[in-house]
Amino acid sequence: MVIEDMQQTLELLTNIKYFFMNIDDTEKKLNTELYNKELERDDLLHEIELSRLNAIERMSIYSKLEKVLQERRIIKDKIDLLSTMKSYSNKFIEKGICAETDSTIRNIETLKRNQENRQYTPRILHDLKCAKKKKEEI
Repeated sequence: MVIEDMQQTLELLTNIKYFFMNIDDTEKKLNTELYNKELERDDLLHEIELSRLNAIERMSIYSKLEKVLQERRIIKDKIDLLSTMKSYSNKFIEKGICAETDSTIRNIETLKRNQENRQYTPRILHDLKCAKKKKEEI
């Protein structure tokens, strides 16, 4: 990322704000997904335990169980990553990074608008093109 690039800087700050504002929601969502996968796993294990399954049914249940366990592992890995980042994010959230980031984004957007609409009013040489543009507007 090039810090001098205003658009890249805005995108970075927007991503930072999104990260800090949504980390709790992401954690809740992942925990719900994990809970549901564990319930699916339990259902399949009870099916194995309580049903008289033929060989084809056993293979089908085994395949489903394997898939559920793989999905569960992916969710647990995401939760581990999120837990690692959570302590980091909490320190910044306590210091008000979301409000500061939002303020910085607004300031950069204002700066960008100001730079795109620059005008100059000549002090001495009034016959310059930039002065004519100003006269035409009046």
